[in-house]
Amino acid sequence: MDGKNLGLALLVMIFWGVGSFVGKLATNRIGEKAVFWDLLGYAPAIILYSLIVFKSKELLGGDKMGIFYGILAGLIGSGGLIGFYILLSKKEASSAVPLTALYPALTAILAFLFLKEQLTVTKGVGIVLSAIALYLLGV
Repeated sequence: MDGKNLGLALLVMIFWGVGSFVGKLATNRIGEKAVFWDLLGYAPAIILYSLIVFKSKELLGGDKMGIFYGILAGLIGSGGLIGFYILLSKKEASSAVPLTALYPALTAILAFLFLKEQLTVTKGVGIVLSAIALYLLGV
């Protein structure tokens, strides 16, 4: 991975890590209702990003199946977010977050099986070691 993409990956990790921590602060105070406010917080960022990056014709036009997959990804991801907040309201963040953090490994496996993306031995070992680490963190 080149430096620019590695920097972006680290930035995403920081945002998601801090976001999960703040989510735990929210559930400590208002419980599972925090998921509503979290989802509401996405709206300004999505609107601003869309206004900067896309023209309205570009956003609404194009591949219908791609649009369907985008909406489906949002629906599925929202289901995961709701489950995550329920888990955060019941467990400590130090347990809940690592237990849910293996989702990228599932994505890699699905991409290998259905999209024919390459899964090297190194990546496979990384997935196995991640699963072991998550088990140890969740114990």
